[in-house]
Amino acid sequence: MTSDSPTPFKDLAERLTKALRLERPPTVVLWSMRKPEGIQRLDRCLKACQFLDVAGLEGKLFYTDLENNKDCKNGSHYLGFTPPFEGQYSGEWPAGKWPNEGRSIVKYPVSFRRNIPHYVIVPTGTVKYMTYGPLDSFPYDNSFGGGVVNVICTAKAGLFLARAADYETGGATEGTTGPSTCSMVMSRPLMSGKTTYTLGCFGFRQFVQIKPEELIFGIPLETLDKVVENLELILELRGDLRELIAEPVGEAHVCTEAEIAAQRSPGAVLAD
Repeated sequence: MTSDSPTPFKDLAERLTKALRLERPPTVVLWSMRKPEGIQRLDRCLKACQFLDVAGLEGKLFYTDLENNKDCKNGSHYLGFTPPFEGQYSGEWPAGKWPNEGRSIVKYPVSFRRNIPHYVIVPTGTVKYMTYGPLDSFPYDNSFGGGVVNVICTAKAGLFLARAADYETGGATEGTTGPSTCSMVMSRPLMSGKTTYTLGCFGFRQFVQIKPEELIFGIPLETLDKVVENLELILELRGDLRELIAEPVGEAHVCTEAEIAAQRSPGAVLAD
């Protein structure tokens, strides 16, 4: 453990869930060279993204190693366990005929070569263990390894989360769709230190229990407290946005006269 509390993120998990009206608990994935103590190794081999279901939907705290990741050649490489496999970077496997000769996710091998610069890959050999668990009961912080918080939410909740991530620093929260989900919202926030999101990849939509209207975010663990603070501040200052995020999922928002009037507010007039 790396905190005086056995559950150092419990408060942040509750506040994040409340603010975004999350239906699914946020989870943490943490890379380390050290074996976590007092935590059981998962007894299953799964796709890299499926471990998020075990943590979020089953509520399990566990760790994985290379053996657990052997059935996911892509994820094993993108997360730092293994080097690229034959045909991966040449594009022969991504362009090959599904299912036995490839994945048929691009038309030509060169098409995938052009995708490669958009992938983020944890350097091979820099991880031996990955620990997963619900955010509210996760025991480790970044002094043990490198952590990322994953949030599966609706697009509307994602908007609020993205704006909270850059509320203080400015800039923009970037999302990418095309590369593998694990590369985009697990490896990318780990390596960049920035919040990101994706609509997912085909495998993610097949193997993870995610609703059609949902997407997934990755937040560097050490930035989570500031993201939650910013999110709460936005909702405190903007009553109209509190009402907007509280509206039922699946219903279109109809703008009110009060919202229209607020947009007509003159603000400051710039001098010529």
